[in-house]
Amino acid sequence: MINTKHKLIILALMTCLSGTITHALEPTTKPILRIETGMHTAGINQIGVDAAERFLLTASEDKTLRLWDLHTGDLLKIYRVPIGAGPEGMLYSGTISPDGEWVAGAGWTGFEWDNNLSIYLFNRASGQLVKRLYGLEDVTFHLCFSPDGQYLGASLGGANGVRVWDTSDWNLIFKDMDYA
Repeated sequence: MINTKHKLIILALMTCLSGTITHALEPTTKPILRIETGMHTAGINQIGVDAAERFLLTASEDKTLRLWDLHTGDLLKIYRVPIGAGPEGMLYSGTISPDGEWVAGAGWTGFEWDNNLSIYLFNRASGQLVKRLYGLEDVTFHLCFSPDGQYLGASLGGANGVRVWDTSDWNLIFKDMDYA
């Protein structure tokens, strides 16, 4: 039988764990200082171009997505995903929608706070982080929009296959775990 002392210990543990779990679902809000060099400071892993060939997007292990004017080479915008210590925030993939409205980036993203990985979606013009597609079992090594912009596809590392989301509501519509 569980006595009152054991019940209090169990209650205290449950309270502590629930606080930890709730906190673990959000990235840190502590500032992380970084030097802005005007260019990537680590390897570029994926490049994307919009259909009108106005913008070039680069995704880098330096934890940034950068948008460039394809004709002048000028840096237009920097998109920053939530980052942490070590690999958290390293980007292995990035893409821009054919109409240039959306920028997506993924890699080692989101694992530090919820033990799953994520794809981050930004509004291209404002730079605002708009959506997080989460619950991925491994890092995303490649992202692409369909030519009509209706779908976003991702290929994951390991034996975790591919995923496809409908961009009208960002619902997952296809998942193939057998594709390696």
